[in-house]
Amino acid sequence: MKPMAYTYKQMSKFKLECIACDESGKKMNKEHVFPKWLILKTKTDKTKISWKKNINIPGLAATLPLCEECNSLFGSELESPVAHIFEELELGRGLSDYEAELLIRWLWKIDGMIWKVNNPNETYSEKYTLKERVLNPVDLVRPHLILAISIIETIDFGFVDSPMGIDSTNQIDSIFVSGVFSRVAIMVTLDCFQNLIPPNFSIYNLKDIMDKEDTNKVFFPKKGFLDCTKAVGITKMASIRLSEEHDKEMLKYLEARDTVTY
Repeated sequence: MKPMAYTYKQMSKFKLECIACDESGKKMNKEHVFPKWLILKTKTDKTKISWKKNINIPGLAATLPLCEECNSLFGSELESPVAHIFEELELGRGLSDYEAELLIRWLWKIDGMIWKVNNPNETYSEKYTLKERVLNPVDLVRPHLILAISIIETIDFGFVDSPMGIDSTNQIDSIFVSGVFSRVAIMVTLDCFQNLIPPNFSIYNLKDIMDKEDTNKVFFPKKGFLDCTKAVGITKMASIRLSEEHDKEMLKYLEARDTVTY
């Protein structure tokens, strides 16, 4: 998981301003960085996860202030359906195109919350708040998105918990995100970097247009890892290169945009 690096002063700011909608003066709740259902599923409530540098805490203690409205919407619009999606994946029942998009937006939510905490004085996007980014349908980038998933055969017997963490390290690009969660390893990338995805993963390219009513299962990820140790190791190594390449691509886009004259 990406380590948190916030200060007391930064956290005081977040208690006043919601990190999802950027609005202040609203009643705040505590939001788990990783959802409670996933923490209980991976048993990281009884063990610990990486938090700040060299500090590990129980998964349920990893919380951030979020306004009541965003907290409720994140729960109903993302967490509840994604919990079901994970069940379907582990049972080999596959995903619909819409479920694939929900999983992508769920990953962006977790990654975005961590980014906001580590960059409290930066703007998440010139176009969206974090709330808008993860609750609204994916925009024009949709046809260029790849969801890569690998199912893990077993959790190593030597562990009392299961993997749960973000492995991507990109600092600028907000598309690439990767991680291993229980028996599911996931990556979201641009299609131009498909060749950098390890062969352990099954690959799905999102359709040009999302149809929420289309429930047909179209993506059936394979069991690409025998155990969770290999899944975490390979996902982390591949994420280093993919993070770098996505950041380079974003830098090129920003530089080109800044040099355009009208």
